[in-house]
Amino acid sequence: MISKADKGNSIIITHIDYYKSKIMDFITNNNFIVADNDITKKLQYDLRHTINECQQLICKGARWRYTNFNPTAPGLRGLLKIHKEDNPIRTNVNWKNAPAYKLAKILTKKLVSNIPLPYTFNISNTVQLLNDLIDIPYDSSIKFASFDLTNMYSNIPTKELLRIINTICEEQGMCEQTKQEIIKLSQILVEQNYFRFHDTTYIQQEGLAMGAPTSSIFS
Repeated sequence: MISKADKGNSIIITHIDYYKSKIMDFITNNNFIVADNDITKKLQYDLRHTINECQQLICKGARWRYTNFNPTAPGLRGLLKIHKEDNPIRTNVNWKNAPAYKLAKILTKKLVSNIPLPYTFNISNTVQLLNDLIDIPYDSSIKFASFDLTNMYSNIPTKELLRIINTICEEQGMCEQTKQEIIKLSQILVEQNYFRFHDTTYIQQEGLAMGAPTSSIFS
């Protein structure tokens, strides 16, 4: 058997056993644990309970927009990096059918509007990067460094996240109820950190969820 993965116009073909072994190496090396069963129903229940508590940010008549009606565990896939030594795997988790996908997308927008963050060191895309570089006076001594992060989201600490959000909300003069609701919604999204691979559900004990729309702004 073979496994195929595509990126742009390229296609990578490998033996399915080799592909599985790379995925399992990733799972083993990142402190994931096997769930006793599919925890989707429990996470869906917790999510709806939290949404019902947030009456300031979420209108009662619009709560249905914040959850997937028939959620499934996010599926994990991987793409081999054939240009690197030992062909490490780049994983991708499809969150579109996850219980908290819709909430994560909406909360991302609310965070942007309610908690303005400085983007001094961030770029939106490669076009912005090129434009920023053009504005830098060129000198023969200038060197451009590129740092390759390994499994960034799963390695980002989350223990300080809620404290940081609380501090920023207070600095913005946000009312107490809105602040508490943002923290509650952020916490439930951090807790919905799991995925499924080959009929087995895994819980990610640390870091941000791979594939979650909120992971970028949380990081």
